[in-house]
Amino acid sequence: MKVALLGDIAFFGRFSLPNNPSLYDYFEKVSEKLKSYDLVIGNFETPFITEDHKTFGYKSAYIGSDPANIELLKYLNVDAVNLANNHIFDYGEESYEYTKQLLDQHNIRFFGIDNKQVVLDEAGVRIALGGFCCYSTNPLGIASASQSGINELEYSRAAEFLEENNRRGYVSIFSVHCGQEHVNFPNYDHIEFARKLSGISPFIFYGHHPHVAQGIELVNDSLIAYSLGNFCFDDVYTSKSKLPLVKQTRNNKESFILELEIDDHKLIRHSVIPIFAGEEEMELNAPEIMEKIRVYSEALREDKHSYISKRSSLLETYLTERRKKRDINWYIKRLNFKSIRMILSARRNARLYRKSVSDQINA
Repeated sequence: MKVALLGDIAFFGRFSLPNNPSLYDYFEKVSEKLKSYDLVIGNFETPFITEDHKTFGYKSAYIGSDPANIELLKYLNVDAVNLANNHIFDYGEESYEYTKQLLDQHNIRFFGIDNKQVVLDEAGVRIALGGFCCYSTNPLGIASASQSGINELEYSRAAEFLEENNRRGYVSIFSVHCGQEHVNFPNYDHIEFARKLSGISPFIFYGHHPHVAQGIELVNDSLIAYSLGNFCFDDVYTSKSKLPLVKQTRNNKESFILELEIDDHKLIRHSVIPIFAGEEEMELNAPEIMEKIRVYSEALREDKHSYISKRSSLLETYLTERRKKRDINWYIKRLNFKSIRMILSARRNARLYRKSVSDQINA
């Protein structure tokens, strides 16, 4: 079975059909490529919304998708989507339920929520698709194993899924929303988390949320791809400024399709197909992206101290550039009750992150 994995899919702004009817032409090459796979899976970042759906919680920005964009998922031959991410609850419970209904109506399977996996048994190949969202992404709507909502990235829970799937003869593909945005090197916690899981049984870990590509490694016959980057994602705006809160750089536009071949209950082969979100079309097979992914992957082989030092330096450079764009007016506009709630929510998520990820790595 040939499987294609896609990164963050966000149908808003220039990637929304009502705003840009020429998207069928834009995605034509990649659509043709995706037709060659038996199974196409992506992380669906934008809940479907109507005029009745209101924003939910305390966030700096909200993103949602017009229902017409369900046709883009079909055009891209997407069979299943992960919904375990930090935007699927941006418009609350009503939008969350509406998104599930719309996907059901169009026969697009979904997972990563409501303690749910998708299990497939096709042509003698058995695959289990699991999705998890990490508190490092500051999500809304994460639920315990007994509740409805987003599946929490928690080590014992992921290990339980993996052990059960292995016992039943399924190859596990875990879609994981985690990490630090706009940095090409993953958190070392997540490296240790994925490597520890690989000791249970071989599996495929594919990550997203950083909005940039990160490295790939093979550990204990497990394939670990820390971030596929954006499949499609536009500039993000808020009501506080005419300038974008997040403007897409070239780094954000460089991504890849992760191609898998699975047979006889194991991963036989994998390959990387670079993609670039250009202005006129989505481009395939840019060689300079392949070279960057090679560099990101080589960094994963460095010793822990050297790796953390290098990553910290890159992260500080990114944060310094962000701070340069903030003047006194930026801070004044954010002196309000909502901002305080956002800060408190972030601190709560940091505590939960330590409990669900950091503290369990060495347990």
